[in-house]
Amino acid sequence: MLILMVLSAFFSCSEAAFFSLSQTERSVLKSGGSVSRLSFRLLENSERLLNSILLGNLVVNLLTFTISSIVVFKLQHQGRTDLAGFTAIGSLLSVILFCEVLPKNVGVLSPRFFVLLWAVPLSLVVRFLQPVLPILQMTNILSRRLFCPHFSVEPYLRIGDLERAVEMSGEDATLLKREQRVLQNIVSISDIRTEELMRPRSLLKTFHPPISFEQILESLQGKLPRSGYCLLTETDSDEIALALSFTQFPMLATDSSWENQFEPIIYVPWSSSVAEVFDRLQRENRSIAVVINEFGETVGILTLDDIIETIFTREQGRSRRLLNQIELRRITSECWQLNGLTSLRRLRRKFGVSFSGYSSLTVGGLIREMLERFPKTGDICRVDSLEFHVMEVSEDDDLIVHMITKNKQ
Repeated sequence: MLILMVLSAFFSCSEAAFFSLSQTERSVLKSGGSVSRLSFRLLENSERLLNSILLGNLVVNLLTFTISSIVVFKLQHQGRTDLAGFTAIGSLLSVILFCEVLPKNVGVLSPRFFVLLWAVPLSLVVRFLQPVLPILQMTNILSRRLFCPHFSVEPYLRIGDLERAVEMSGEDATLLKREQRVLQNIVSISDIRTEELMRPRSLLKTFHPPISFEQILESLQGKLPRSGYCLLTETDSDEIALALSFTQFPMLATDSSWENQFEPIIYVPWSSSVAEVFDRLQRENRSIAVVINEFGETVGILTLDDIIETIFTREQGRSRRLLNQIELRRITSECWQLNGLTSLRRLRRKFGVSFSGYSSLTVGGLIREMLERFPKTGDICRVDSLEFHVMEVSEDDDLIVHMITKNKQ
């Protein structure tokens, strides 16, 4: 009976440890040793793992209570009623405390330690129960379709919920202005297309393999790229394949296997919303997405840091983030200085001007679309009450533009 209680504690502790790991801790297991990788493989099929743990725990607990009942009946037949009562209550409390509550609490406190400790025996249990698991899964599916045919998983949070929170915060003044602005930014990223927020390909510095750690540092010449990432291309093309944050470089200086620290990237279409990209980055535990156009060509990247900064900053602008410039700076009462990356969405919101009929998303794209060529210094374009004067064209084709408003704002 003591052995069965130890097995029950093993299953309870394993369940708590494996399913309390964060996404980051799971990704660490993937790049660890053989036991870590075994743990990651078990978690890859979480339904099979959970069914194995629950089935094993159920069988062990049934055997424990069966043996306990046999002992209690024998004591009753011997006329030792008091001892039989204490045995029944003691076995029940022991299973609850020492096989359920205590092991699960311990497993939650140190999940990674117990995941590595129980990975090998748990994998043997999963392999032993493998023939029975398909029957349990089929029973689960049939019961759901029979009793809950229209059951669907409810999302954790809907956009409508955030919109109502914003409205209530304004009416009841229960949130500070900063919190209200963050909520508004969260709602807005579902309407912002990826190409509006991405870092353009022209501003990216990439490295072509094979390349050494020293060669990368030498090419940087002491200046970190604006993207914050070391972007590695494919061996036979210029398309980005791997990325590594420069914040990890000091730790990799003495690591001979630093190439293994590059993380795979995900590819997203230019027309997808920022919210969709953010959800996918979180779901796949990635920090960078490569944006491609309709021809499958790389047009830029969008990082998790870019999205987070967009949510928590006062004004959503790429110029400050990419070029360290103020995106919209007032010169006179009727003149504003901006650059080619300034979003038309922001101008539309601030000046009430409609850019209908134009497919561009930035001032630079709008001027190119209107001129039907690359802009030059001195070019002038007019849209509604706004007049754009190209003042400077940089080496990477970015623009410095003075915008004249006919009506004072």
